Amino acid sequence: MIEPSIQFLRNHTDEPTKQMLDHLVDRKRKFEKYKMKCFRTQFFTFILIMGFIVYLYAFIIKPTGGQMDVVLHMIFDNEMHIFFILLIVAGYATAQYFKKKEDKAETEYHNLRCEVIRKSTELWPQPAQWQNRHEVFTMMKKEFDINLFHESK
Repeated sequence: MIEPSIQFLRNHTDEPTKQMLDHLVDRKRKFEKYKMKCFRTQFFTFILIMGFIVYLYAFIIKPTGGQMDVVLHMIFDNEMHIFFILLIVAGYATAQYFKKKEDKAETEYHNLRCEVIRKSTELWPQPAQWQNRHEVFTMMKKEFDINLFHESK
């Protein structure tokens, strides 16, 4: 289903161009979704790391005087410590996974956006349609925050 604001373009563009713009919006949303997931997992992992470091310092390192053999013994003897370490590692791995997905989605989005910009002379060939192109690009910028005026990110 095509976005209503793209569908309302009626005579400003043809159906294949509307489909192309709709795919562009879908790719932008996919990119934004992975960007948010990546940020959330990175933030969650950062909070876990900071909390674990504060806990280690306050309850293990400071009371033992910083003796490494005692500190390591206390960390690896408690199952909760190992669980938190594994949770931090899993959070980091998940953040890396979402970062790769985010990068791939951004590349797909940027490539399609650049394709629309490069093909704009083919999509709006007539002088009257060329004037409509500006309205379409303005609507895409205003509604979906997609800049079709320039190829740069």
